[in-house]
Amino acid sequence: MTSYQTFYQLHYQSNPFLLANAWNAKSAQLIEATGFPAIGTSSGAIADSLGYADGEKIPFKELLYIIQRIKAATTIPLSVDFERGYTNDLSVINDHIQQLLDLGVAGINLEDAEGESVYLRKLESIKNYLARTGQQLFINARTDAFLQKLPEPFETVIRRAKLYRDAGADGLFVTGIGDPAVISAITSAVSLPVNIVGGPNLATVESLAKAGIKRISMAVFVYRATYQNLEKAIKSVNTSQTLIPLF
Repeated sequence: MTSYQTFYQLHYQSNPFLLANAWNAKSAQLIEATGFPAIGTSSGAIADSLGYADGEKIPFKELLYIIQRIKAATTIPLSVDFERGYTNDLSVINDHIQQLLDLGVAGINLEDAEGESVYLRKLESIKNYLARTGQQLFINARTDAFLQKLPEPFETVIRRAKLYRDAGADGLFVTGIGDPAVISAITSAVSLPVNIVGGPNLATVESLAKAGIKRISMAVFVYRATYQNLEKAIKSVNTSQTLIPLF
């Protein structure tokens, strides 16, 4: 099977799969070595690690370099946090997509924070480009209705899920929700496999499987946990004036 086919099938297992999010080649290698079936990137983690704020502040060419290094260092499917495409120019978005495909990327997340009309133009452009060129890419449609606190977020998510499915999305990524009852209502109402970010109250595969989730992302939390541990270690070295905390 191709990387895309392997990644696609992960969304149709009986249990949800855990997707750890990397920010450089080393973190991606560790994710693969510990047995995860695929790797996701975190745009926030990559940006922060290079001194940029999140939200497409990092130039696409710098993001692309990180993706290239991750792909060169790993063998399992890779999904890229593509944010909003790093442009509103549809021809440039398609060029970005081709550059990711050339590296062997299996999927992307694409955000709808600019609204569904802008989003649909981007999604349809990408799907048409893939069809014209005979290529495959798993598109995880990220909807931020809850995160942005839009009016009637549940109804908005359900409406957008149908629009995005009809436009060719392969999955639905819902951000900003933490209520298992709401999650269950969403998964029952949509036909796309649903992805959320786990959290303290949504931390087990078992509980999220019961809610109908198919993909559990870790977003920026692996990165934050890593650097919290690093900060603790180097603070301890400085306070104790010994290198013992490093060993």
